[in-house]
Amino acid sequence: MFRNSPAIILSLDVSIKKAKEILKKIRGLKEEIAAVKISSLLCWEIGLKNVVEELREISSFPLIFDAQKGGTDIPEIVRRQVKLVAKCGIDAFIASPAGAGEAALTAFVEACSKYRIISIVVLEMTPPLWGAFLSEDAPIRILGKSLELGVTNFVAPANKPQRIKVYREIAQKRKREIKIFSPGIGDQGGEVKLAVKSGSDFIIIGRRIYQAEDPRQETIQIYQQMKEALISAGS
Repeated sequence: MFRNSPAIILSLDVSIKKAKEILKKIRGLKEEIAAVKISSLLCWEIGLKNVVEELREISSFPLIFDAQKGGTDIPEIVRRQVKLVAKCGIDAFIASPAGAGEAALTAFVEACSKYRIISIVVLEMTPPLWGAFLSEDAPIRILGKSLELGVTNFVAPANKPQRIKVYREIAQKRKREIKIFSPGIGDQGGEVKLAVKSGSDFIIIGRRIYQAEDPRQETIQIYQQMKEALISAGS
């Protein structure tokens, strides 16, 4: 589903009205935008199925559902979460299994495969103290188990570029091709070019685009920065 990187994942942590307004403004930017991420906040407002239906009327971008740390319950609940998300027409589902263990992670990946949606696993998040209550090697263990299960899409923070490099190197040593999705640009300290040079394939961006005076032009400028960084990294 996700085309060749680099590209932007547009994060719409806004009202349904605002989301539709933004999608109209960036319509046609198929090269710059790989997918649209919709959050639990938006879905709690009017329901996931309604969100999908309304956004599909305006845009054909693939839709990623971010339950904001979903997939952290017992396996049976995780499987039911995936089933409900798939029935609503979502293309990919982001889950954060850090606090739930291997059984929940396995249930999530297997359920996504069963219902034919793409699984995206969170390795680490943007807050400086993320993982304070977890073992230090938790993200590495999550990556290892996920690779065993066949996962190829992962979330790693743009504001921690050294960590992106670590995850990329681990995958390469195991001869596995992965895609890394990175939030944390702008207010959280991440830089577009540095994230791409460190190994990010897709930059997850919300406020910088939907709060911009000209969201379309802002999207184009960010994408240009990503391309420049990719060329620089390969030279």
